[in-house]
Amino acid sequence: MEIEYDIPVKLIFFAQSRELAGVKETTLNLPKKISYVQLLNLITNNYNLETIRSNILLAKNEEVLAENRDIEIRESDSIAVIPPLSGG
Repeated sequence: MEIEYDIPVKLIFFAQSRELAGVKETTLNLPKKISYVQLLNLITNNYNLETIRSNILLAKNEEVLAENRDIEIRESDSIAVIPPLSGG
């Protein structure tokens, strides 16, 4: 059974992830259910974020996602890609 990537969600990139991806935001089609690791892999591979992959946090609708959970996706969702933060 093939997974259908048919739900458009907004991806929003912050700080270093924005610089590496080359965009502030974009739309990505996702399946109705996806694991955190699958989502992280999809985003890092498609948006040139491999170098910061181990430090990225993902948030759905402003809520940080747990790495060990499956994520339910709806059309109105937005996914934030939050890179390592530095103080100053």
